Amino acid sequence: MNKEELLKLSEKLSKLNDLEKRKRDIYLRKIAIGEISGPTTGYPGLDKPWLKYYKEDDIKDLIPQQTIYDYLIEHTANKFDNLTAISYYGNEINYSHLYENIDIATKVLSSVGVNNNDRIMYLMPNIPETAYLFYATSRIGAVADYIDPRPDSINPEISSKKVLSLIEKEKIKHIIALDQCYLAMIKPIEHELKNLGIDKVITVSANDSMNLKSIINYSNHGKIIEGKEKFNNKIKRNNQINKLYKEAKKNSTIKVLEYKDLIKNVKYQPLKDIEYEPDKMIAITHTSGTTGQPKPVPLTHDNLNTYAHESFRVRAPFNPGYKVMHILPYFASYGIANVVHPGLTHGTNLLQIPEVETQNFGKILHLNKPEISVGIPSWYIAMMNDPYMRDKDLSNLKFMSFGGIGMSADDEEKINNFLHEHGAKINLSKGHGMSETSGCSSLATENVNELRSLGIPLPYTSYSIIDPITKEPLCFKENQDELEGEMIISTKAATSGILDDEKYITHKNYFGDDYILTGDIARIRKDGVMNFDSRLDRGFPRCDGFNIKPGIIEETIESDSLVKYCIISPYYDETRLGNMVKATIVLNTPTTNEEEMIEIVQKIINEKFINNHKLSARQIPTKYVFTKEIPKTPSDKIDYNKIDECETNENTINVEIDESNISINSIKVKGNTKKRILSK
Repeated sequence: MNKEELLKLSEKLSKLNDLEKRKRDIYLRKIAIGEISGPTTGYPGLDKPWLKYYKEDDIKDLIPQQTIYDYLIEHTANKFDNLTAISYYGNEINYSHLYENIDIATKVLSSVGVNNNDRIMYLMPNIPETAYLFYATSRIGAVADYIDPRPDSINPEISSKKVLSLIEKEKIKHIIALDQCYLAMIKPIEHELKNLGIDKVITVSANDSMNLKSIINYSNHGKIIEGKEKFNNKIKRNNQINKLYKEAKKNSTIKVLEYKDLIKNVKYQPLKDIEYEPDKMIAITHTSGTTGQPKPVPLTHDNLNTYAHESFRVRAPFNPGYKVMHILPYFASYGIANVVHPGLTHGTNLLQIPEVETQNFGKILHLNKPEISVGIPSWYIAMMNDPYMRDKDLSNLKFMSFGGIGMSADDEEKINNFLHEHGAKINLSKGHGMSETSGCSSLATENVNELRSLGIPLPYTSYSIIDPITKEPLCFKENQDELEGEMIISTKAATSGILDDEKYITHKNYFGDDYILTGDIARIRKDGVMNFDSRLDRGFPRCDGFNIKPGIIEETIESDSLVKYCIISPYYDETRLGNMVKATIVLNTPTTNEEEMIEIVQKIINEKFINNHKLSARQIPTKYVFTKEIPKTPSDKIDYNKIDECETNENTINVEIDESNISINSIKVKGNTKKRILSK
């Protein structure tokens, strides 16, 4: 097919409505399975060879045009009323009570003046109230704007400035925060908030949904997971924070309203839902690490319902009553789009896990005994290496998947063997996706689950391959079994990428459909199965899934007067069981003195990261290699393949950052002979 024929076909396809596209996909499936003969073009996005793995019923439905709340009710009401929807350390909230709590949350929002299209900033972890407010916000037509509730710096002033910047940029009108987040991230900017017209904040306590059973389980599990001494110290610290919160509330310059008090006074508050509107924004999540500040991902009812609808068609065992580990956070698209909304619409039980440290994942998994776990590779590697898990039974597991970060074939095979040895009759599943496509867009399950494979596109999703430089679509040539280039994705789960007329995402039309350019170099086989290779921009995820973009960090460190060049690259951290950030540095005046190198690292961390509200503490390199020159290729370009050769014990300074998924506790700078505590 030449370029002129491709353009004509693309123009013709662009005029098809959704129903006609579904009919066309059924036709393509019949060609793929050999039921009928028909022309193929060689372009994956046109031929869709992966459709042969689906049944006709999997691809013929249209995505319902309704609100996420109506979608939830349609799939669960009068079916699962007595099944548990949410578990919180043993406090089990069934679906009937879930609906009641969503009603109450909807009334609370109306009672405090939240209106259609208002934006509410949520600083909330995975607790029951976050789920209630998620659906309640959409019901009244408001927008739930989720940001990372973790203090992003050990300096509260810097963390709160970052929050203030997002409040201003994203035009926030209301704030709902965990009480500890209020203390660390809202209290320091109350005067600025008042000047912006925000005169109140609603706080929620992690204890609000705890009953006696929860309190006992929380204590028993905590002592097993963290150890008695560490857990008891945590309780003491939480008690101190609670006292500080109460004192801060008394002296607040704005109103601090507690959610548990507000729900007592809304019995007679009218309950009125806003009707479904196409393309209406209901939530904003954020990417991580793309630039100095998180990039917003505006999402609609249709975006979230698309993935939920596809999840019913991929035949993953999200069965009613199954327990799902809910660790992925709301501020990431993967959290609300791939766990919360589909999890609840399938009638599963979301186990609320507000905090996790990688090394403790195995203990959390065993104590909760879920059927389904959705996570990141470092959790599963830690599980496999945890002595506690040596004799533990995992036969309860029916589905375990990972995403966000790649995993080596060796690690994947080892974990599969570990699962089998511990009674699980499954292999790890995985996929590919982006925050911008509401998370998961492809899935490797059942007979398309090869080691390191990305699987196949979801049933209403299309992938194709373009030339990374020219951005022209590529097609299979004669006798070519695999196509390599930049992956592009077309799905109704994809965000428009436009917030307040500012465009954050690149869209482009191919084959009559709207595609997002991923920046991922990958391969698609003729049978539709995909494999990942690398990133165009040298980007890589940290062990916890935080996306690192080298350019912004290199530019920041090179702005220091002592630094001539800086190259950012990943290194494997044996303690964290995944990638962390390494900075290879050439100084204007080279030194081999360890004390001087420690002082330079301390200066960079303090000035360029801790006291810089434009960057995250998670972008701090944890290894600094000082070298006289950066390795170059014969054509005088940086040879990234030889960066690791610059490292020796004598020229390397390490940084220990004590952090969990909800806090950063301390930073220590270490040489071979000296250690310096930078901050606590």
